[in-house]
Parts: sequence; structure tokens; C-alpha cells
Amino acid sequence: MDELVLYGRKAVEAGLAHSHFGNISKRVGGEILISATGSMLDALEDAIVRLPLDAEDSLEVIASTEVGVHRAIYRATDALAVLHTHSPHAVAVSLLVGDGFEPIDSESRLLLGRIPVVEGEVGGAELAERAAAALVDHKALVIRGHGPLVRGNTVDEAFVYACCVEHAARVLWLVRTAGGVGSWREERHA
Repeated sequence: MDELVLYGRKAVEAGLAHSHFGNISKRVGGEILISATGSMLDALEDAIVRLPLDAEDSLEVIASTEVGVHRAIYRATDALAVLHTHSPHAVAVSLLVGDGFEPIDSESRLLLGRIPVVEGEVGGAELAERAAAALVDHKALVIRGHGPLVRGNTVDEAFVYACCVEHAARVLWLVRTAGGVGSWREERHA
């Protein structure tokens, strides 16, 4: 649980989430530890819920509304950690592109490759299915208008990927705003 508390705080400090936005989880054997619904990522000390991975539980009512999305990702991938943030450049870029974007900075391109953008109702089964399917072959995605969702083998790795998504989106935003590398209109309709 200490790891979730630490990286929840780091996500807020890095500007990836604020207020009561975002959620974080870790798979431990047949269970997941996940932030509580309405919790603040920088104040998770008493806001972590322990749930079975493959069964419903009465404590789900206090778990993040995205618990179904986290479970679907754990079932579909070998991920041991999932982090969902609301980083502003990634959210903005997701509203301007089609089904994803290619990072233009070298580190993000090497680390993440193409970053898919998926759609679906917050906490909904359709979003869970789409996110899990996308994260089988990718480390990160962005939920259109909502924010990045990343998976990792550790909570630290998931945090690095979340930072990288925001960095990639910010660099793309800055370059396109300056008039370089294509246009948003072309990207959205591609």
C-alpha cells in the first residue's frame, strides 16, 4: 500500500492529476489494491481498497469507479500496476486526434510507440473492454477527453509511462502550435 501512496503523491506533484481525479492500483496475487472512489491521489493513506481480482465484492462500492477497467486490464495483460491520470496535454491531444498519435520526441517514441486513443463511458464495460484490448499491445493509451491509462510491471514503471504520455502530448502540442509537423485537422480525419 505504501507504494500506491507514494506514486499517487508523485502523480499529483508531477501535474498528472489534481483534486479527486485519477486512480491507481496494484495486482498482488489474486487481489488488487485500488484507490477508493473520490479519493485524492496525494492523500491515499486511508483510501486503498483490497478486492479479489476475479470475483465481485461488497467493498466495490467504495473502490474507484474505474475498478472494472483495472480488472479488465489485469485479466488481459501481465500488468502488475495500472495508473489513470488526467494530465492536461494528453487530454487536449486526445480531443484533436483520431484513434491515436505517434510521439514525435525520441524518448517517448522509443518507450511507448504509438499511443492509442479509446472512447467509452467512464467506468463502463465498453471502456473496460476497449482499454484492455488496447493495452495488450501497448503500455499506454489515452481515454478521449478523460486522460491516460497506463500499465506496468511495477507502480514505478506505470508512473514513468504516465509521465511519458504527458511529455509526448506536450511536445506534440508545442510543435503543432508553433506550426510544425502536420496539423490537428489532418490527424483527426486520418
